[in-house]
Amino acid sequence: MKCVSDFKRARQPEQIEQRRQDILSAAAHLMAEKGFDQVSLNAIARGAGVAKSNVYRYFESREEIFLTLLRQDWDDWLIQLEQGVAALKGSDDIPAFAALVADSIAACPRMCELVSVLASVLEQNLSEQALLTFKTESMALGVRIMGTVQTALPSLPSQNLMQIGHTLFALIAGLWPLGNPPPAVQKVMARPELAPFQIEFQSSLELALNLMLKGASKA
Repeated sequence: MKCVSDFKRARQPEQIEQRRQDILSAAAHLMAEKGFDQVSLNAIARGAGVAKSNVYRYFESREEIFLTLLRQDWDDWLIQLEQGVAALKGSDDIPAFAALVADSIAACPRMCELVSVLASVLEQNLSEQALLTFKTESMALGVRIMGTVQTALPSLPSQNLMQIGHTLFALIAGLWPLGNPPPAVQKVMARPELAPFQIEFQSSLELALNLMLKGASKA
């Protein structure tokens, strides 16, 4: 943790960018340690070695900090997915593609957790400009997802591609918290009689993607 008393205002572009990265790194570390719900703006500021008031020089809210991390995670995930899908180019192999997507997403737990709170929390404390920027970047993400789907599944009707992207993120948002409940819920769900209600995130996502893509291929 950096000392707040050592803070000096960043003035040069590279200093400003370094300060932003310090704040993002602090948020990422705290989230990995405690979980998203337990990370406050005060804690992020302490971790970055700045006063809370100075965080607002770089981000307009706690939510914008985590949205920035989410955008970084999306980009990292898509790079990995785009590399992996090369082996499936033109195959129209829905089960293999669904398995690849589910595996790549399950390998990004922070992204999944942030997607699960995107609509309910992260988009709730942003200015109109910040929302517009985020939504514009999200559209670019959707275009990349569409291209990835087309690479592996060229026979899929093109009019269904954008909806596939929307549904993918809805599946993550719904299945992640169900597959990763808080400790008290985990303890209850460990009872043998509740086994039919237990959800394993990756396998459930893979099954849902299979069903969605097979349905979309016939629509």
